Amino acid sequence: MEFKLGQKVRYKRISKKIEIDMQYWAPRDFEEYEEKILERRELIELNRERTGYVMGRRKLVFKTIFWVNEFYDHDDEETKLFVDIARQEYGYAYLVAYGMGQTNYVLEEDLKEVT
Repeated sequence: MEFKLGQKVRYKRISKKIEIDMQYWAPRDFEEYEEKILERRELIELNRERTGYVMGRRKLVFKTIFWVNEFYDHDDEETKLFVDIARQEYGYAYLVAYGMGQTNYVLEEDLKEVT
């Protein structure tokens, strides 16, 4: 179901960004052709249901997939390995306002229409 701007909704689960410390992995942590996945968002169950209003829909990064890449360094004349982003997986979430200046990101399947 598609929700409209300003529509009143209820929800009990929200999506929060996971803070990362920018120290992912070193090339030695990877097997050959291995990919590692870093979760970027987590789903949190609230104690009780919240009521809010839809403010919009956003495209968010849910997962980042890393792999080892190699490049030729012309200064040292050797091939070096480094960890690179292979791809990112995106998803959509609704931005819902539940208080003055307070918002949550909520997945579409977690929203219920209030009549």
